[in-house]
Amino acid sequence: MKSGRTLKLADVPPYEALLDAVERLWNDYKRGKFKWFEKEVEDVTALRDVALFAVLVFTGCRLGEALVLTRGDVDVKRKVVRIRQLKKKAKEFVRTVPVPSPLFWEVMEHYLNKTATDRLFIITDRGARDVVYRIAECYLKRRLRPHAIRHSYAIAVLKATKNLEVVRRLLGHEDYDTVKVYLDLSQEDLEEELAKVFERRR
Repeated sequence: MKSGRTLKLADVPPYEALLDAVERLWNDYKRGKFKWFEKEVEDVTALRDVALFAVLVFTGCRLGEALVLTRGDVDVKRKVVRIRQLKKKAKEFVRTVPVPSPLFWEVMEHYLNKTATDRLFIITDRGARDVVYRIAECYLKRRLRPHAIRHSYAIAVLKATKNLEVVRRLLGHEDYDTVKVYLDLSQEDLEEELAKVFERRR
């Protein structure tokens, strides 16, 4: 991840904020309040956008990986999503990402019941990026690149597990070199939190 070398913590939204955004987005969808659009949209289009955003937040996958997901990749019974690794050149590689979130599965089951196509998201890469931009601006009050969601997911997993191997496997990286950038980000976060603690002791 070459861009990750210069990644700043300020560019990455807190993972809790992303989870909250998905929840509010889902609630707005259920109430028919499509706030992230400037015009009327069809219910199925709005639901697709909610599902796409949820997949990015709850699996940490790349946008391109989300766009090639099929119905068979979403295992409702096992509560996992199978993600095909696009960067592997020699052969197709599939990683399995557990998603222990009732909210995610509520969204996905509803979406699967509403759509008949095998491919989950019939939308271009450009269109998908625009969806993420609009949702982020509405629910996070900032423009957000899809890959920043992946970084946020990685940092949250690292903080929770303290295990680089878990992060590496969930993100689908071949080695630790790319994943180590998240250690630096976590360290920066730790330093900021400690500074706040000692500030109060002055």
